[in-house]
Amino acid sequence: MDQPNIDLKVNAEVTEISGSPGKFQAKLSVGPQYIDSKKCIMCGLCIEQSNAFRLPSPQCQPQAVIYDPEMSDDGAKKAEEECPTKAINLGAQPSEETIQVSDIVIATGYHEMKPVSIDEFGYSKIPNVVTQLELAQILDPNGKSGGALVRPSDGGQVKRVMMVQCVGSRDENYYPYCSKICCVYALKHANIIALERDGTQVTVVYMDIRTYDRHERYYRVARDAGVRFVRGRVSRLETCEDGTLDIIAYDSLLDKYLKFNVDLFVLSSALEPPKGNAELIKSLGLRSASGFVGPADSLSENAVVAGNHVYVCGAATGPAEIPESVTQARAVVSMILQSRK
Repeated sequence: MDQPNIDLKVNAEVTEISGSPGKFQAKLSVGPQYIDSKKCIMCGLCIEQSNAFRLPSPQCQPQAVIYDPEMSDDGAKKAEEECPTKAINLGAQPSEETIQVSDIVIATGYHEMKPVSIDEFGYSKIPNVVTQLELAQILDPNGKSGGALVRPSDGGQVKRVMMVQCVGSRDENYYPYCSKICCVYALKHANIIALERDGTQVTVVYMDIRTYDRHERYYRVARDAGVRFVRGRVSRLETCEDGTLDIIAYDSLLDKYLKFNVDLFVLSSALEPPKGNAELIKSLGLRSASGFVGPADSLSENAVVAGNHVYVCGAATGPAEIPESVTQARAVVSMILQSRK
């Protein structure tokens, strides 16, 4: 991202878009810039002084220390005073600015649904019920548990895991569409657990396993690794005194109910449009596709064209995986460059 023609605005939000195609004005609300990413050399001195500072993920841009004002203490003030490059400004304030642009690229992505309203699964009430994203954070070697598969409730070892698919997806009460990629990353996590955590049993309850394109291999690996697949629905969930969960699932292939006792219950939640998408779509006069940004012409092959000088790519169009998002992003860049010739 260290390019002279790239101005990266972090902790910023577009609050208003005006003007005309090719001559847009975008009003930005920019949050406090506590760390100057251009000055930060990630020496780690501030992290030693206060827990309010932490290193970002290796994939984050820009690569600079992150500051959490809610965890500020006396050590944070000392870190500001002793920062060798003067990159810390604890007194930073929010600001607003307006920029002029000729083209707009919408790449707002998606959010993982937090299934609090689906009462039967006990999410947010039962600590050992987590989403796939939260499971990924547990398995992350750079995470709090160092990649150890532990129960959120007490840090105990996990020996039995159940995953349930289509939580909020393909459901008229929530999101009628298939979230497209959650089967794949559920299988990926199942494989990591089954192959790398000796003796840990994994069960996947599903309606349909949809492994698009080349991803059928994840299913084959999971099946060969001993992952158990149950086609059906979870009917009931009860907590036990030892923190485990008793789960009753209906197996539609066997036509009977099965009982499981698990340490961790993982929900493959729907992937939903991010907050603010509806307002963005309305302000630019775009087409909506289940809350995501639709193409300007539903019959056109140019799915990345959302409007005049307005483009869309990646999961802003709906649930999408990384290679598909990259391909669309390259297509958008190509179209913008061609329009300027």
